[in-house]
Amino acid sequence: MVMIYETLILAVATLIAPLFGKMAGCELHGRPFGLVGASGLFFLLTVAFSVLPVEISFVASIWYVCSVISYFIGWIALLVGAFWQLFEVVGLYHARAHG
Repeated sequence: MVMIYETLILAVATLIAPLFGKMAGCELHGRPFGLVGASGLFFLLTVAFSVLPVEISFVASIWYVCSVISYFIGWIALLVGAFWQLFEVVGLYHARAHG
């Protein structure tokens, strides 16, 4: 069972992260923050699949599988976007320090 409240908070946080990145001035190209924002959509999709009341067991099992898949895609997108931005920021500061 997916934790609905925690996943919803995570979705809101990842959807707001690109805004905070722009406000902080750390957004270089926008693609990593876009990937983090897209992960928020996958987390919202996970919550939507989790709260949907389905009485047919076959359909419920399909919804559960879709929920788990969207949850893992969200985490993969979040981690890839976060590390991508980390490497861009560290590379920029490294180039400024030695350049």
